[in-house]
Amino acid sequence: MLPWELEEEILYRLPPKSLVRFRAVSKRWNSLFNNKSFINKHLSHSRPQFIFLTQSKIYSIDIIDQKIHLRELHSSCRELNSEYGTISTCDDLLFCKYPFLWKKETALWNPCSRQLNLIKLSVDRDFTVLGLGYDNSGPQKVHKILLYYPHPEEVAIYECASHVLRYINTLEEDMYICDMSNEAKGWPHVSLNGNLYWIAYNRQTCEYFIQSFNFSNEIFKPVCLLPPFEDDHSWNEHLLAVWKGDRFSLLQQCFLTRNIGIWVTKDKADDKKEVVWINLMTLTATNLPYLCNKMYGVSYFIYDKTLFMCCGDGSSQPCIHIVKGDRCNKIQIGYGEDGWFSHCAYVPNLDSVPLEFQIE
Repeated sequence: MLPWELEEEILYRLPPKSLVRFRAVSKRWNSLFNNKSFINKHLSHSRPQFIFLTQSKIYSIDIIDQKIHLRELHSSCRELNSEYGTISTCDDLLFCKYPFLWKKETALWNPCSRQLNLIKLSVDRDFTVLGLGYDNSGPQKVHKILLYYPHPEEVAIYECASHVLRYINTLEEDMYICDMSNEAKGWPHVSLNGNLYWIAYNRQTCEYFIQSFNFSNEIFKPVCLLPPFEDDHSWNEHLLAVWKGDRFSLLQQCFLTRNIGIWVTKDKADDKKEVVWINLMTLTATNLPYLCNKMYGVSYFIYDKTLFMCCGDGSSQPCIHIVKGDRCNKIQIGYGEDGWFSHCAYVPNLDSVPLEFQIE
């Protein structure tokens, strides 16, 4: 029999889908897989992938040795499918949101555990769903959804457990809540440590910066300016993402040269600390794609000193771009359909979907 410490070390390195099957092997293993410290350490060993949503199917996309592995996910996830829906992450779970003209609901989902829970929004207006976060000031997380209504401009909080809608009076001229052109440019709202973050543009100072919303005190706050990168062209691309689970990465592309700069924050995300950006890599391949104004957005992750991007090509056919140094390899996803798709980067994990997201 192997020593327990060695068993743990082996289990850390197995993919989540194997661990889900192993829950029935022993009570000790099942208890271990629910342990938060094990979940976090296992997450640090997991290789990121893309989740790819079409009108009829959902796939995971693994990329190993310059090859993509497309795997259709379990059929119980298919009720997520809705044209024009989008997916993002919140604490390593997938958050699915839909235009209110189609569905007044959202979903929280973990493909590895196959947990899929919906929350129906009891509201009578066609809000834009900006994102999901939580109040972490108490002993338990209280999940909330940030909603935006443009005319007249109003912001509301939807409390997931109580199904209560509350309007919040924090709007000021410099809040930069929601510029819908940002959605078209692929500037999604990023969830980290319960708060929402997104890239905004100050038209008075002509500067790009990160804006935030804190779900604990329900306050909007500017975080920091973006680092400068090459020529300051209006069509330069800026994409924000979570890096290593607790800090930010930033992808910037110069429209004139197509060069890409990858920046990461030096420290863990903390509203009380000054943000310091570190240039992780500059990519100069001559065949880099233009990322500006992609119809279905751009998602990316960094792994093993390599940039992986998912986006449409010139004819909006979905592709994976693998970039390292001065080389860029483009691979068509080839999933057998045409038309709308949504995608995001995702790290496979064992996190459980919160109880307040219950299918009604």
